[in-house]
Amino acid sequence: MTELGRMTGPGRTAATGDLNHDLNDDLNRAGAGRATGPTRAAEPLRLQDVHDRPLLAETTAAADPTQVYSRLRKRWGSVAPIDLEPGVPGWLVLGHAEVVAVMRDDRTFVKDPATWRGHDEELLGPHSGLRTLISRTPQHTAIHQDGREHMRLRAPIDDALEQVDEIRTAVAVRRLCTMLIQRFERRGRADLVAEYASAVPFLVMSELAGYDPEDAQRMQEIIQSMFETGPEARELRKELGRIVRAHVSRSRERSTQDIAVVLARHPAFQDDLERAQTLVALTSIASTSLLSWVAQTLTLVLTDERFSNRLRGGRLNIDDALDEVLWRSTPNPNMVPRYATREVVLGDKLIGKGEAVVMSVHGANHDPAILPDDPWEEVGNRAHLSFGGGPHACPAPRLARVIARIAAETLVRQLHVSFDGDPADLEWAPSPWLRYPARLPVTFPIPRRAREEGRTDPTDER
Repeated sequence: MTELGRMTGPGRTAATGDLNHDLNDDLNRAGAGRATGPTRAAEPLRLQDVHDRPLLAETTAAADPTQVYSRLRKRWGSVAPIDLEPGVPGWLVLGHAEVVAVMRDDRTFVKDPATWRGHDEELLGPHSGLRTLISRTPQHTAIHQDGREHMRLRAPIDDALEQVDEIRTAVAVRRLCTMLIQRFERRGRADLVAEYASAVPFLVMSELAGYDPEDAQRMQEIIQSMFETGPEARELRKELGRIVRAHVSRSRERSTQDIAVVLARHPAFQDDLERAQTLVALTSIASTSLLSWVAQTLTLVLTDERFSNRLRGGRLNIDDALDEVLWRSTPNPNMVPRYATREVVLGDKLIGKGEAVVMSVHGANHDPAILPDDPWEEVGNRAHLSFGGGPHACPAPRLARVIARIAAETLVRQLHVSFDGDPADLEWAPSPWLRYPARLPVTFPIPRRAREEGRTDPTDER
């Protein structure tokens, strides 16, 4: 058993551990700031010792998630017991140093959900929303692999994204954003989640992967149903597989140079199944993360007067605004679980072999140990963990920023939108992994161009 606690040093915290394990160095590099949480007990707390575990989804569904994480930190310290679903226990890592340590150690904390001991305990019911996420037989992608296998499967992703031209991508994003805006600008109102933030990332990723528009539209419909249960969802996943495998096969013969072509020809893959699964994972993860980032940015612009005034008054540019979103209300507040390969003490909690460990990026970004006393010092600061870290870090943060920046900037510049309702009544999407509003209703004056071109339709009552 290895201990991964914190000790207090002059003006900072540092992690300690087994000197024979790489995690010790990672924690020492990661720890910074003031020590927080309760004094460590003589015996580390075990998951089975806690019977009043809060639901993980409470952290993302709350109007102010920071208060929820703060309550957990005050009671439990840097690592808190939670339920992924009712009766499905796990650990939520809140401390910045501890999250960095877990991110970097892919020997102790692995991504392969087959490692989870809850499978043997039959913790997932037949209609559990975790069945797709925590599968005993996961897809063979870089997302679910560690070590050498992860490196083999990650290399094609890095190569495919490296060849993406950011300038051409920026042109495509502006074109697609304008196209989407023109679809609803004549109404003078819209739901910016359903009609904009959810559509832009998927359309962009589909174009970067060379999909036909018809296939892209059908894929979006299927991916939106991926987390449903039952026979219909299984059939939809099969259909998605057929579409993507056919696209991979065609891409191998195409003369263009896009993401799908690179993956289709990459020698690191063993077969087209790996190629197709990688393409699906890359498209869906990028799309959902960008959806959340864009929607969160637009939400703050529309509902937070301080944020909005700073942005429109020129004291923040779009990049600063995007960074403030990553700090204040990160799009991926809780990362999908990793699983302990052995008993290990993290903070003052005993993580049992096979137990699920969820890294709270939001919690780490709000760790008092790393936050400056002056909030203005955060402007331009990109030391947040919203892009992850270690072997599984986001493979294309620059490209993600290009897409998110242009999506937010284009909407704000083309339409003078106002939030339609009371910000206190905002409902958040029911996901423990992403945070974004379920709906973002807005109104705006119909642009003169739309009126002059005769596109105004007063009978449109959508």
